[in-house]
Amino acid sequence: MASFAHGRLTMAVHRYGQGPLHVLAFHGFDRSGADFAVLAPPLATLCTLHAFDLPFHGESLGFDPVDPVRPSELAAFFNAYAAHIGTARVGLLGYSLGGRIALCLLEQQPALVDRAFLLAPDGLVARPWYRALAHYRAGRWMYRAFIRHPRAFHGLIGLLHRLHLLDARMYRFLMDRTATERARALLHQVWCGFRLIEPALPTVAENLRRQAIPLDLMLGRHDRVIRPAMARRLHDLAPGQVHVHFLPTGHRMLNEAVGALIAAGLAHGPDDAS
Repeated sequence: MASFAHGRLTMAVHRYGQGPLHVLAFHGFDRSGADFAVLAPPLATLCTLHAFDLPFHGESLGFDPVDPVRPSELAAFFNAYAAHIGTARVGLLGYSLGGRIALCLLEQQPALVDRAFLLAPDGLVARPWYRALAHYRAGRWMYRAFIRHPRAFHGLIGLLHRLHLLDARMYRFLMDRTATERARALLHQVWCGFRLIEPALPTVAENLRRQAIPLDLMLGRHDRVIRPAMARRLHDLAPGQVHVHFLPTGHRMLNEAVGALIAAGLAHGPDDAS
């Protein structure tokens, strides 16, 4: 496994396949680029996957989350990586948190992108109520306190759930993601460190149209984290470019069947299954 550095970012990269299209792949929260190995067999002759360990994950270095990464920094990093591997255009493959990274590149650097596949991507709907805290010193102090003393915060989350101010899906998500000190620290790093990565969907859609970039948007019919209805806005903003697929899965979508669907898209072109 190699790594690549540009500016203050350094990321480990897993490489799979030997096909002609270079695809930059971004994993979900608390995962790593190794997750994309399961997609390698059906894609091996069609594309070369460059699956990154995002900052704070896997073998990649983090950075001070007080100074968050900026969209332009991410765009510059991946543009430099494309130059490093000798390609002018790349495909994008983003799952969950990684989908937000892919949307950022579509917003910031659309000329780099040949086509994109987003699997249950974060970023389709703004979630300001829990990211907003990361923008303020008091909120970041609360996050740090939460890492060491979670009982009061878990109590607050439970109260919000009982008052129907926090739905069951988000309640379970927050409880699962904050069960251990390590998990709470990672959540703090990611929410604070990536708090500026909030892609503007109208800009993304305009870039898709201008650059004629096909985007396959795949969502699980039983996903309680990224609900199928969240596909509507991006599809409606660029119906000619965004092709929606509803799959018989929950939020976990990285499997050989999805790899075969992506392979079919690469081989035969996009197909709107919405």
